[in-house]
Amino acid sequence: MKPLLPLLLLMALPFTIAAQSLPEYRWTSRVLILFAPDIDDPLFLKQQALLSAASEELREREVVVLMATPEGDHENTGLFMPESSSEYFYDYFGAEDYQFEMALVGLDGSEKFRAKNQVTPVSVVLELIDSMPMRQRQLRQGFGNKTSINAKDPTKDIPDGRKH
Repeated sequence: MKPLLPLLLLMALPFTIAAQSLPEYRWTSRVLILFAPDIDDPLFLKQQALLSAASEELREREVVVLMATPEGDHENTGLFMPESSSEYFYDYFGAEDYQFEMALVGLDGSEKFRAKNQVTPVSVVLELIDSMPMRQRQLRQGFGNKTSINAKDPTKDIPDGRKH
């Protein structure tokens, strides 16, 4: 039996699986898309655990997390976008089926950041968002106080898939 912790952590993320395309989010949400070769990919599991631990910080910055695999939906999880949506995002971003990738899309709908085959500290994503002109304007207008980043590492018990 597979551990339930990764699925429970996923439930804490500010995510949606209903959207079919990026224009649905333009000017309302920043989008962080996790492309995983499969739901047990160690890099994916570590990244989503880090994102789950920072769910409050992500919500404050209007970040929606989407998760895609080449096959789309996974039975009994309800957490990944359907196959047609997965295909759209894989094609749109040119993501590779065989590797873990993460892409950040800004409020304007353009890609702001891409990481391939690596776990990215959430602080990198948050600092990038906080440096964006629209986020700076939000902060000046008092929308969304800049929260501190959770220093606890929730991924210490998740294998990283590398041989040591």
